[in-house]
Amino acid sequence: MIFIDDRHEILFNSIVGRMRKQDCYHLAMAYLLALDSELRKHYTDVFDFDADGIKINALNKGWQTGTSAKTTRLALNLWNGYCYEENGLPSKNYTPAEIFNSEYAPYYWQAVKIRFYL
Repeated sequence: MIFIDDRHEILFNSIVGRMRKQDCYHLAMAYLLALDSELRKHYTDVFDFDADGIKINALNKGWQTGTSAKTTRLALNLWNGYCYEENGLPSKNYTPAEIFNSEYAPYYWQAVKIRFYL
């Protein structure tokens, strides 16, 4: 597994330790939550550890940046295929062309591999 820096790896392990399961869904989620600097500060806005699920409204938070929104969208999509905007319609913002157009593309690919090849 590749990490962007030591902090990414440390927080990934911490988040995994808080999760109920360590399956491919949870590991991919933890990996992405620990990747982006904004998500590192706000990962509990995206994942509900008590309910063991995602918080869809995380995309509407004021702290989201363009990059953290891409990371959040990928995390939501890898969790359960989520790809919708507030109006309930599928969004092009969840396409690989939109999400992977980022400096984090190699790490996004790592998350996909965790989710589908673990």
